[in-house]
Amino acid sequence: MAINFAAPNDSTTMTNSTNSELLDSLMDEMRAAVTPVSVFVGIEMVIGFFGNLLVLYVFLFRYHHCNFRYFVLSLACLDFTSTVTTMPAEILSQQFWYTYPFPTVCTIKSFFNMFTISGEALCLFVIAVDRHRKALVLCFFIFATAILITLPVPFLFGTHNDVKLYAGRNVTVRVCEKDMAYVNSNMPFNYALSVQGILATSLLIMFILYVKIFRKISGKKTNFKRDAGFVSNSDTPRKCEKRTSVFTINEVEMPGTLAGNTSDNTSVGYATDNDSACSDAKKTAAEPVKRTTRHHKSKMPGSARRKTYISLVLTVVFLLTTALYLVLLTFITLGILETLTNMQRAFYFLGFRLVFINHVINPLVYGCLDPQFTKVLNDVKKCCRRKNT
Repeated sequence: MAINFAAPNDSTTMTNSTNSELLDSLMDEMRAAVTPVSVFVGIEMVIGFFGNLLVLYVFLFRYHHCNFRYFVLSLACLDFTSTVTTMPAEILSQQFWYTYPFPTVCTIKSFFNMFTISGEALCLFVIAVDRHRKALVLCFFIFATAILITLPVPFLFGTHNDVKLYAGRNVTVRVCEKDMAYVNSNMPFNYALSVQGILATSLLIMFILYVKIFRKISGKKTNFKRDAGFVSNSDTPRKCEKRTSVFTINEVEMPGTLAGNTSDNTSVGYATDNDSACSDAKKTAAEPVKRTTRHHKSKMPGSARRKTYISLVLTVVFLLTTALYLVLLTFITLGILETLTNMQRAFYFLGFRLVFINHVINPLVYGCLDPQFTKVLNDVKKCCRRKNT
């Protein structure tokens, strides 16, 4: 579809210009409109690059072993991949919109763009659904499924030549959108619509599950404080007998992936064989019970809630930005960009690439809501200060 762009004031000069000169003029106008968006993506890229490197370091070498750790590492790998593939290629695409120089880079950008988005959606979905599965197996499943979803992308999306009407002249351009073989096909639109349905369903399910998990953990906070009391020295043998039931971590009914190390099943409370044994042991048993109760009271509910907060925040941000991305992607496959002016296209790119926020926000959320992550950062700062002094 040809678009008649506004002609420059010197129409005579433009009439005598070659296709290359007209193309340069067209690109100058496009760059002037889209450069602020490219700068925004560049800032996201830099912050995401160093932030995710930091996340990888902390959760690989300084974080305790738990399912949550492996899922965070999966997210960090996907985010870091995006900062070194999709984001720089997107800046290149914006700055050379009508003269895209590297068809292979366009294909790589399209592939990793869909791969990282699908991988993050699946990762957050698995965190919400899973409770007691093995994290490494699930991480393998996440990456394998994301690759399967992304396989059609290199065939459907790439560079193709088009003709634009600019200053009363037809100008041949090359853009990074649909592949040349599928310019006039509905397959890119059908694929985008299918992926949109899969991801939208996953996002809706995970959001509902996180709301339920959040409510459950908030309700357990009160119950845990009431049930996890300790036996004092003034307890009678009869009262001690009532404390013989063992209260384990599994009874809290929190997701294994959010509750930290699921292999820790230390009991809160103690059991006795008979009343006599209870009477003889109550003085020595009271203090260990007190310490164990305090340990789990401070560790398990608080840790589970914080990790639920983290996952819920990441899910909400991902839900909003990805929904916007999928809607705009659907319109792109329908050819909406051809009907927009350069300035309108720049705003369209800004909304379309808000999805990159997901590759930047994770380190910030961990720094605000994860005390262990913050502690490691403080230790690194102290270490750097000592070296400087």
